[in-house]
Amino acid sequence: MTIEPKRPSRKQIAYRYDETAIRALRRAISDERFATYLRIADGDRRRALQFYTRNVALGAAFHGPLQALEVTLRNAVDDAMTEAYGASWLMGAPLRAPEQEAVRKATQSLEQARKPRTPARLVAASNLGFWVALFARKYDETLWRTTLHTLFGTDWPRSEVHKLLNRLRTLRNRIAHHEPIFHRHLRADHEGILSLLDDLSPETAAWVAHHSRVPKILAESSHRIGQF
Repeated sequence: MTIEPKRPSRKQIAYRYDETAIRALRRAISDERFATYLRIADGDRRRALQFYTRNVALGAAFHGPLQALEVTLRNAVDDAMTEAYGASWLMGAPLRAPEQEAVRKATQSLEQARKPRTPARLVAASNLGFWVALFARKYDETLWRTTLHTLFGTDWPRSEVHKLLNRLRTLRNRIAHHEPIFHRHLRADHEGILSLLDDLSPETAAWVAHHSRVPKILAESSHRIGQF
């Protein structure tokens, strides 16, 4: 059975930021959130909405590369830790209290969803903050020097890996919470994703670089914001 759309398909045409549209969009976004964009647009409401639209486009473009990094990172860490501690390493590795609590919450979420508590499911249920924390200074001797350093080349000190991962975690969270990201050094963020992937999985890095829309969106400078 074919389900007909409730509305006719809308062709992508130039959007008219008239007074009615501006008022409706501002109400939908909220004054508090809109204020950030209004400030950088020097009070021009139309331009502020175009900046907001650009921010949405940037967030959407980063979603794929960040997703690839998160999935690749956790699977690479899982492979290395499984070799060192066994398939149930999340329960047996020398984790500190915050990371043990993260594992407990991941376990609880699986139980609430009535899903089997398998190692693979626990890995998938653990958030990016957990994986980034494994590269923090507190794990320098217990995890980095014994196991996790093997994931990266000799040019990567643990502190740099953790710093970059944490920066990208912040970017991911800002996108997830619909916050502004255009003020960041986004070219460096994109290069950081590819640099980490180059060591974790060169083929994945090449795949992400080929499909990523980030360079194209970044090339559309704020001077051409009227196209949004």
